[in-house]
Amino acid sequence: MKVAIIGGGLAGCAAAYVLKHAGAEPVIYESGERLASGASGNETGLYNPRFTAERNPQSDYYTSAFALALRIFPQLKDIDWNPCGALHLINDEKKEKRFAQTVENWGWSSNNLRLVDMAEASDIAGADIQHDAMYLRRSGTVSPKKLCMAYAKDVEVRYESVSSPDDIDADAVILACGPAVKEFYPQLPIGTVRGQITVVEATQSSRDVKCSICYGGYFSPAAEGRHIVGSSFQRWLDHTELLDEDDEDNINKLAENVPGMEQGLKIVGRRAAIRATSKDHFPMVGRMEDGVYVSAAHGSHGIFSSLMAAHLIADMILDRPYCLPNETVAALKPCRF
Repeated sequence: MKVAIIGGGLAGCAAAYVLKHAGAEPVIYESGERLASGASGNETGLYNPRFTAERNPQSDYYTSAFALALRIFPQLKDIDWNPCGALHLINDEKKEKRFAQTVENWGWSSNNLRLVDMAEASDIAGADIQHDAMYLRRSGTVSPKKLCMAYAKDVEVRYESVSSPDDIDADAVILACGPAVKEFYPQLPIGTVRGQITVVEATQSSRDVKCSICYGGYFSPAAEGRHIVGSSFQRWLDHTELLDEDDEDNINKLAENVPGMEQGLKIVGRRAAIRATSKDHFPMVGRMEDGVYVSAAHGSHGIFSSLMAAHLIADMILDRPYCLPNETVAALKPCRF
């Protein structure tokens, strides 16, 4: 079976990887000059589930996707995978309530997900943490850009634009091109969020940070002497021009939540990208019409959300039993709006 995949970012490359391993013949069509040229092109990205107070179809999707990624990432080479864990700081009353309910209702063992006080958080982080936190031991970082390359290994890639699925000779077509999916189906309510990350050179003290620290923004442990500080979140901007004020905001947010960590940090890089999102902050995954499927709106969770979407769409195309329950499949449908 020949499957055309429009889009060479995480969603498209993950679909190619899953279909290739299932015996299909995927072909990626990428309008840019290289894979991961858009939002998937960051050198380092954090992966965490989207935390919800209750278990529901959305949380079931993210927890399944997280578990799937933990099985797949160790099998891939040269993706800069670092299962360092993550602390999610409890820096307001809403998080205090929601994180407590998350730990209680998700039912994960305390070895994988638990609340910790400031002292334990500081010990875990290797830094002075002045908030209680929720600790996710098996979170970590990976290179989205290198992940795309690993997924697409031995897959045919054509660097050309496609104006219509009807123009492609294939048994099925997957639209995995982020905001550009609206060029094919304008009725889909796909929105955009601009985000800019800041790359800083590690200091003598910041090198001791052992896990990711999340607080509304995030601070990654050093890799090759550099940290990622992120990320701005701007629905009202649709460009990728680099903004000095975004770097300043990223650093200021770090200073507010981990006081002192910002001291001596030197900015050595930055990158802005546009992510696709939906009105309910949940991906659009599934069949649009006969032979045409969508994997889009993965937002800030695309590192592993796209992998789960790839498995579900492969099940649909290859007529296999679905890897997710009916309620979750229905919640993902692009036509749900």
